[in-house]
Amino acid sequence: MIETPIATTDGVSHRRDRMWGWSAGIAGAAVGLGSAAIAVFVEGANAYQSSPYPPFFTTRRLLAYDVFLVLVVAVGALFGVAPLGLARRSRFPRSDALGAGLLGTILMLLGSALVFIRLIAVIRGA
Repeated sequence: MIETPIATTDGVSHRRDRMWGWSAGIAGAAVGLGSAAIAVFVEGANAYQSSPYPPFFTTRRLLAYDVFLVLVVAVGALFGVAPLGLARRSRFPRSDALGAGLLGTILMLLGSALVFIRLIAVIRGA
């Protein structure tokens, strides 16, 4: 079997690149707004308080906020694994694999950063 390199433009769709970019941006904004909404309306955080983290972060029990963060990380992990299949099955493997990987990375990064901050708050107990 002889391997032949392909052009860098093969497997790329500018329309799908835009779609994945918008999807990742909207998902990141939705996570931020959802996080703020759950913190204020469910956990009772003060929207106008200025501190490193809200007081409910120090609570040593499972919160609705924690469940939200776990779901964000889980959905991010699913999108992080999706490029493996998209790289083989998609009509535009480079665009779709990169887009799904980008979306998964954004969701996992946001969710895990907030989980880490909550962990630090629980440990410090301030």
